[in-house]
Amino acid sequence: MQRQLVRLMPHTARTKILLVFMLVNLAATIAYAAYAWNMQARSVRETVDARLNTAAAALPKIIGYEYLRALPQSGSVPEERYLAMSRLLHDYANKVGVRYLYVFIRDGDTVRYLADGASEEEIRAGNYGRYLSAYTDPPAALFEAFNEREARFAEYRDRWGQFRSVFVPMQREDGSTLIFGADIDLDQLQVELDKALLHALGIGMLTFLAGLIGSLLLARLLAAPIAQLASAAERVAMGDYKARVPIRGNDEVARLGRAFNLMSGAIAEREQEITRLAYIDPLTELPNRVRLAELISEEIHNAQQGEDSVAVIMVDIDRFKYINDYLGYSVGDAALKSIAQRLRQVQRESDHLGRFSGDEFVLVLPGVNRGNLEPVLRRLHSVLENPLAIAGQSIDVAGSTGAAFFPEHGTSAHMLLRQAESAMYMAKRTLANFMVYDAHQEENRKSQLSLLGELKTAIEQHQLVAFYQPKVNLQDGYINSVEALVRWQHPERGWVPPNQFIPFAEQTGKIRSLTLWMLRECMQQSLRWNAAGRQLRVSVNVSVSDMEDPGFVSLVECLLNETGANAQDLCLEITESAVMGEPERVMAALRRLRELGFKLSIDDFGTGYSSLAYLSRLPVNQLKIDRSFILRLHEAEGIQIARAIVQLGHILKLEVVAEGVESAEAWQTVSSLGCDSVQGYLVARPMPQAEFDAWFSACNGRWSLPA
Repeated sequence: MQRQLVRLMPHTARTKILLVFMLVNLAATIAYAAYAWNMQARSVRETVDARLNTAAAALPKIIGYEYLRALPQSGSVPEERYLAMSRLLHDYANKVGVRYLYVFIRDGDTVRYLADGASEEEIRAGNYGRYLSAYTDPPAALFEAFNEREARFAEYRDRWGQFRSVFVPMQREDGSTLIFGADIDLDQLQVELDKALLHALGIGMLTFLAGLIGSLLLARLLAAPIAQLASAAERVAMGDYKARVPIRGNDEVARLGRAFNLMSGAIAEREQEITRLAYIDPLTELPNRVRLAELISEEIHNAQQGEDSVAVIMVDIDRFKYINDYLGYSVGDAALKSIAQRLRQVQRESDHLGRFSGDEFVLVLPGVNRGNLEPVLRRLHSVLENPLAIAGQSIDVAGSTGAAFFPEHGTSAHMLLRQAESAMYMAKRTLANFMVYDAHQEENRKSQLSLLGELKTAIEQHQLVAFYQPKVNLQDGYINSVEALVRWQHPERGWVPPNQFIPFAEQTGKIRSLTLWMLRECMQQSLRWNAAGRQLRVSVNVSVSDMEDPGFVSLVECLLNETGANAQDLCLEITESAVMGEPERVMAALRRLRELGFKLSIDDFGTGYSSLAYLSRLPVNQLKIDRSFILRLHEAEGIQIARAIVQLGHILKLEVVAEGVESAEAWQTVSSLGCDSVQGYLVARPMPQAEFDAWFSACNGRWSLPA
């Protein structure tokens, strides 16, 4: 047995060197082939997912936003148009290399097709091509996309085959959610993976053959160059792609060394590109969210060594959605690039700038704390204050900014980003340019969110109360109208101020139920006052989201029919910003409300951006001077502004109301300026109905300035 082993062992150094090199080369080749396969397989999957995402993202433009905005109902889309849409989506799916494209809408627990891409054969077979047909066996990921309103990838099997799909949600203006889907056959994905595997094996085989040839040649030379190559190959196999072989001369060893170095360099370049794509935002070329977290962690580590501070500032571009909606995503992308260039001007050499998400950017400032943050904020706001010039458009931009500091607000990248984001949202809600994270405000926010969850119960259990604040006619002192204001008598928290639940209700879409409750309450109260012989017009505030809701006017009309109230006894107050948000849609809604008989008022006038030409077209009866101008009546400029608003309102034949009048001096000033009516604490604070009735009776429906 021992003799047989001796015969099998190589007898010469050359053979030993050859055998060792071949084994090392084989190991390196296998490692490289495995690495190449892994990278290519990942690339294939990422390419497929990107293809699915791109195809799904293109669906709104292909289908058309008018089609998507339409309220879906059976028969609302002709069969011929739907089949044409199916063929269009089928052709586009073939063009971009996916199997199916479709749009879903949820109907209770049923998912229905709003659009689907189908071939002629599938349409004839009756598998697809029917508007609002039900998806019989939807995957769980589809429901997750509906519920969480986040994109979901899924691999599943149904009766049509095995697929990898992406489900991308889009929220419509009415609050409902659409899902844009794109499929690719798993068999097709496997074919592409098999190709990648064959490609990787081919590369590995070629590498191995090259190494084998080199081994035969190099075996004739000294062992040292071979050892160098073997050592370098082992380093590559371990992931050290910087490994290089020293080159001496121009013989076979040198040529093989050069080839090896080129191979290592090529692998290193590909690795570097993969890393770049994983950490860099492709649009702005800034570090992305993942890289930002790493950079913040590095700066935290450095700050801990020197007991220093780190500031994390998050900037959200205000109203950026309107740029995409009205000017297109290409203009939006160009605007983001331009904003990124401007924010680079704020950076110091030691700072970091990254794109956190859609229109949110993050500045990481080592060595910056509350005390030395002011110069940074001045530079930041100065670079954003000038309009952008994009595609011939002048675009005003502004940013809401939040900041968090290490170690004051957190000791990890995740915590600092979260606290900076929370501060940024607080700045946006309070209309401030800048806000530092405040744990107390965060607790208030959680409390407000808790209140918001209880709002539905508050309406059902009659916890809401309507308060009424009188308006006095300046000509004769008669009180002929009141403004209704909602108050919440919480069973545990007592009276909850409106500013703790109304702004959140507006942001989350719950304001509709609150507005409808208030309208019903005021309509019923108006009937009671009329029955008692009191002619009081009741004003009710209507929010921005109410006016942008296509079904709002119909709901108001239903309330009129339900209560039997007279619309002429009510006035709807709409803020100037609501009027300018969706001008044409709001204009149409205002006309319908006017036709129903409602009086209409523009609230907070002077704080928006409406033009005189647009204002003159509005079917309104009244302007309310914003309280902020009334508080400035002690200034010459404040008086001039108020006088201009009064004159403008009278030119347009509108009643002008001054709200927020709290002193006799303000009363006399607005009276001299020609205001028609006054509302404010000087006359009376908002009161519950019973208290208001007693007050009204006590003053016999008239009020005058005390002597």
